[in-house]
Amino acid sequence: MIILLSCGLAGWLFLLLWHALQTRGVETLSGTKDFPLRSQPLVSILIPARNEAEMLAATLPRFLSQDYDNFEVILVDDASTDGTADVVKKFLPSYPERLRLLRVESLPPDWIGKTHALDVGFRAARGEWVLAADADILLDPKALRAGLWVAEQQRAELVSIFAFMECVSFWEKVILPGFGLLLATFFPVRKINDPNSTVALASGGYILMRRRMWAKLGGYQTVRSEMIDDLNTARIVKHSGHRIFASLTQDLVRTRMYKNFGEIWEGLRKNAFASHHFSVRRMLFWVSGGLLANLLPLASLFYSAALLLGGTAGSEEQAWQLQAVLALAAAQYFLSVLLHLPVLAYYGIGFGYALLAPLGGILYAAISLDSMVSTLRGQGVSWKLRQYGKPPLESED
Repeated sequence: MIILLSCGLAGWLFLLLWHALQTRGVETLSGTKDFPLRSQPLVSILIPARNEAEMLAATLPRFLSQDYDNFEVILVDDASTDGTADVVKKFLPSYPERLRLLRVESLPPDWIGKTHALDVGFRAARGEWVLAADADILLDPKALRAGLWVAEQQRAELVSIFAFMECVSFWEKVILPGFGLLLATFFPVRKINDPNSTVALASGGYILMRRRMWAKLGGYQTVRSEMIDDLNTARIVKHSGHRIFASLTQDLVRTRMYKNFGEIWEGLRKNAFASHHFSVRRMLFWVSGGLLANLLPLASLFYSAALLLGGTAGSEEQAWQLQAVLALAAAQYFLSVLLHLPVLAYYGIGFGYALLAPLGGILYAAISLDSMVSTLRGQGVSWKLRQYGKPPLESED
């Protein structure tokens, strides 16, 4: 027990140092900044939408009111049954030259719904640049201009502005900050933006790409069966030798990803096993690490404290061992709380939720196991009222 807790403590110390180094000097884009452009190329904004009628009533006007003259919006209705198209049609008379509505009736084999909808929109796009977005994204009027400005400044072929997550409900505040911390651990912005690093990631809510470049690489055909299309898009672009650049923001691009516990579970489950390339060994390794870092210290803390306070520690040697367990578990818990505080501050969440950080980690481990077991049993994962199964077994390594 002491050895395991010592390993966990070393892991938390390493994470603390890692984040201190990787977040140093990383700037955040703000809508208060001016984004002067040398040119204004045509941009095609692609919005895949499946049963997003309620959301589009709020988000579509923001897409259409960008502080930029040369853009078009192509909304691809992916076989929606909730009147998504009707919401879009209300805007067509006011934006006849700017807004187009396309309809997808069925999903071809080997495609994921979102990537197929994006492919349909991409083939219809006229812009020199395309902005792949999500229907639940709220754009600041300067959001499109900001992405083009970054592309000019950094000479990037792909720019992604990571959407700010609005966390409202209890479970959003417990689970999502830890998930954001996990992404930042494996995909630091500093590494993403370093052309000498192989680390690549984009946020699916805002991926601005030069259309000709993406078409030469094969376009959305190359990620047609990828559940995590944004990650794989960024990898393909960067590993092909093109410059990618990621930026953080608190106001230019915003979204509320999930509204309740059920949506969080479904949304994170669909990507969990896929993020480990459907490898059982990788999944079990990282889930074990997550439980080692979260469940073990929490259980050890309560167990050792209960025995010591209850006077049932036994011999002097057993009491010493329990004190060591208590100290190591408490140190791990303290470090996990400390590591989560900057994330909570960034998202505007009360610091008290840092005390529940281990609970978020334990729940994500459970979600990951559910993703793996459901996929291996042939049930697959669900998203937007569709079921997706496991891809070919060559992914097992």
